[in-house]
Amino acid sequence: MPLTTRTRVLGCPVDVVDMGTAVERLLELLASAGGQPALVVTLNPEILMRARREPSFGALLESAALIVPDGVGLVRALRRRGFRRAERVGGADLLEAYLPHARSLGHRVALVGAGPGVAERAAEVLRRRHPGLDVVADGGDPTAATAARVGATEPAVVAAAYGAGRQERFLRDHLEGMHGHVGIGVGGTLDYLAGTARRAPALVRQAGLEWLWRLAHEPSRWRRQLALPRFWFLERREARR
Repeated sequence: MPLTTRTRVLGCPVDVVDMGTAVERLLELLASAGGQPALVVTLNPEILMRARREPSFGALLESAALIVPDGVGLVRALRRRGFRRAERVGGADLLEAYLPHARSLGHRVALVGAGPGVAERAAEVLRRRHPGLDVVADGGDPTAATAARVGATEPAVVAAAYGAGRQERFLRDHLEGMHGHVGIGVGGTLDYLAGTARRAPALVRQAGLEWLWRLAHEPSRWRRQLALPRFWFLERREARR
């Protein structure tokens, strides 16, 4: 029996999960390691709108093994479509929820990207938080050379932080060559762990205002966030239908 229900918002696939179900599915993908490497996408409205603009990226989403709703706008869209128990599953939170299992099961986790020194500092933080965790790091660009270095460590999970689009394409192209069983695009997670960026406080996230917090701290994001009102308009129109 499947752990998740897959539906569509504005034509894009998304799995209806809570954190517990998402972690269960992640562990299931790792347990079936003899199959094809599995891509996990943390979908938010910006990424969804990108997939609508870029057919090749939309096709990449279709191939993902798990697509979690990372964004309050997407969660509300799911609830308007009858999935009342839909919850936000952010990339940073999903990684943290999985790590105790990684430690107990002996899974090696590779942190990749995020700029010079960031992945390495994030790995140090995780080793302190989870003594015994097997974690490696490489802050290289999303290239074949980086993939070759990471592949030499034979990780079970590759957490890539190159920003939406780049990280998913990197994992699509190189996950198998890195011997990874599961690849997750984690966006700004490594910066949060390393302390090079501040994450919105829990109350701000719970209020659904993390987008505003990030815009206030990173004003250059305004162009990207122009996708949000368009998503809101199109999603509401689809929901009414």
